[in-house]
Amino acid sequence: MALSLMVQDTTTLEQAYLERKSEYDILRSAGKWSGAILQAGFLVELMFKRVICKNMGVSKLPKVFQLHDLEFLLYCSGRQAEFDSNVELHKNFMLIHSKWSLDLRYEGATRTRAEADSIDNALFDTNNGVITKLQLYV
Repeated sequence: MALSLMVQDTTTLEQAYLERKSEYDILRSAGKWSGAILQAGFLVELMFKRVICKNMGVSKLPKVFQLHDLEFLLYCSGRQAEFDSNVELHKNFMLIHSKWSLDLRYEGATRTRAEADSIDNALFDTNNGVITKLQLYV
């Protein structure tokens, strides 16, 4: 049985990550906190998908990973044990997981600067940010 692959290859996933990161930064600069948090989830999702491709040794993401379940993507990335054993990293991941939802697409300006700042720290903390850690594996 052949593995069904997405059109997006690892280069496209990286480009998408960089584009979403740019949008994230623009939304934060403009004080669009809900939009920034929405983009934050996509950043984590894209980074997990890049890690999955690298771990599987494939250049195209298998379609089975064409979803938005951050916990499932964490598990499939092969980084679950590291996230579980590092209290701060786990806390950062759970903060993002609890605050991010695709439902944010349909909400107005419901999120605050404080929430967006806590998400930003959870993503990019120098030692235990989710993105900071995942960048080590792509």
